Amino acid sequence: MADKLKEIPGKILGWWNKFTSRQKTIIIGIAAVVIFTFAIIIYTFTRPQYTKLGTYESSTTSAEIVKILDDAGITHRESADALTVEVLANQISQANLAIASQGYRPDIPDYNTYVKGGMSTTSAEMNNQYKVYLEKYMEYMFSQMEPVKSATVMLTLAQNTGRLSETKQESYAYIQVTVTDDFNSANATAMAKGAATCLGNDTTANITIVDQNSNILFVGGDDYSTMGIAGSMQELQSQAEAMIANQIRKVLLGTQQYDMIDVASHLVVDFSSYTRRVTEYYPNEGREEGMVIHEDTFNSENTNGVGGIPGTDSNGDDQTGYVNPDVSNSESSSSEHSVDRQPNVSDTQTTGPAGSIDYAASSTSVSMIRYRHYYEDNVEQQGLLEGLSWEEFKEANKDSTRREVEDEFYQMVANASGIDREKITILAFEQPVFHDSEGFSVSGTDIVSIVMIVLILALLAFVVLRSMGPRKKAVQEEEELSVEDMLQSTPEPVVEDIDLEAKSETRKMVEKFVDENPEAAASLLRNWLNEDWA
Repeated sequence: MADKLKEIPGKILGWWNKFTSRQKTIIIGIAAVVIFTFAIIIYTFTRPQYTKLGTYESSTTSAEIVKILDDAGITHRESADALTVEVLANQISQANLAIASQGYRPDIPDYNTYVKGGMSTTSAEMNNQYKVYLEKYMEYMFSQMEPVKSATVMLTLAQNTGRLSETKQESYAYIQVTVTDDFNSANATAMAKGAATCLGNDTTANITIVDQNSNILFVGGDDYSTMGIAGSMQELQSQAEAMIANQIRKVLLGTQQYDMIDVASHLVVDFSSYTRRVTEYYPNEGREEGMVIHEDTFNSENTNGVGGIPGTDSNGDDQTGYVNPDVSNSESSSSEHSVDRQPNVSDTQTTGPAGSIDYAASSTSVSMIRYRHYYEDNVEQQGLLEGLSWEEFKEANKDSTRREVEDEFYQMVANASGIDREKITILAFEQPVFHDSEGFSVSGTDIVSIVMIVLILALLAFVVLRSMGPRKKAVQEEEELSVEDMLQSTPEPVVEDIDLEAKSETRKMVEKFVDENPEAAASLLRNWLNEDWA
């Protein structure tokens, strides 16, 4: 085994000696280029990537920032003037939190820091760089709100290639915030409106906001949550109409029967406020007195009795001569009773708020559009272009078609809005959309990239084949040197007797000549053989 290992260097050296000096030079050059290229790639992908944390007005402030970063264990570096501080790209979030905890705000993200274009930068790379920049900018913007401690934003930008079916696409945003106890629904709505504005969305339907405890603060389309912060009665009515329109649009789009739905509502809103007070009197349970407020009772009784009549008629037989006076027996009694009763009292006071909706008097209108797509290649395969050109077919089918609305759609709108069915109007249409045959389309950038790749591969193949192939013979093999020219170009040494045992000087010179000029020796030998056979 050891002997075989010892033979490896010799075999490698023998393989290497098969090449000419020119071939060896080319191989070494190619190897050096490959090694250098790999070294650059490895250095580019492994070197630390720094991003700017901020530029500060004085070195004192930057020194305080550096101290905060050191305490937090964050790798950083400073510019020559010590005013700009950079940190590792994967530690920028920790750095912002660290300086924010000490009362410092990060700088507004610079567009040129994130978006860098060049001849080799593709459109997809530019879009991705812009997405990162927009995420950082929105994080900075939301973190400036007083109830928000920090914010993390993730975006999915809409891809608009120019097709009609993609013109209505909107971007998506997921926002996670760390908030204080003062954060309310009005703040969440403001954040959603701001995010929709930054993304260029018409609505907040694709915005989701959660807090540090994974509680949902705002879900897409909850525009009605702003009703509590309306600044005027007219704004309150507009927000109520937006709430109704959003609910109707949501249930209709959920059917997946139509591509575009527009809703307009007219709500009758009572903006007057009132106070109603109701007082009820009732007796205690089990009593029948009723509701007595005051009662007086007076009773009087008299009794009179007569013993006889005046004169002698009342005297007895033995009492003649006496006259009795009037005699009577009288009794009198009276009673007086006064009652004041206080029954139980129920006193209710109700305040009616402004902005109540009169659904019976309100109305809504809905328009629904379904797109019918015509692709030129499919239409041609279906035989619909017989006797017609594609332009004539589009002209003949360009009008929208009215569709009948099923009764269930009216019921869905009534249930979702609370508006009477008789006050709902729905119109549905089918609109054609024509797609021309794309054919084989290649952009200019694709063509340039393909040409460059082909040229690079061709050049590499040429270099490899040139280095591996035999050296191109000189013009007409340098006119094949004759024996006389070969001997004249070679100094004539003193020919000595060739000693078979020991190598003579002549033999050494011949072997040296053959080693250094193998092609010339082969040509000389060929000439000799030709002369002998001739």
